[in-house]
Amino acid sequence: MTNGERAAFVAAYSRLVAEVWADAAAERALAENPRDLLAEYGLTVPEHVHIAVVRDANDAQPDLDTQVTAWENAGQLGTFTLYVPATGPIGEAELEEDELDRVVGGLDASCACCCPCCSTT
Repeated sequence: MTNGERAAFVAAYSRLVAEVWADAAAERALAENPRDLLAEYGLTVPEHVHIAVVRDANDAQPDLDTQVTAWENAGQLGTFTLYVPATGPIGEAELEEDELDRVVGGLDASCACCCPCCSTT
């Protein structure tokens, strides 16, 4: 697989995962007919290749190297394993009191804006 082919695959795979995370219809399509869903993203799987979908609620970040390897080897192995991490519940982490104070006070260091309203001078 060339760098360009890898980049195209990763882009298509990433769009697919994001759509499954965001859209219940895409998630249903993943469960009911993953071959058609993959094709919608330009990822054509030959008919002789079985598609196994793996969902893992404990891993919210896809392992791209594993997914690329699965894509590369699918024709030879006769199976393509499509890893689509499930998203877990959002907002379960608790903030420490000083973290909460910074967020409420507008002093969160993770603020990425450049407007003067964030400066404390």
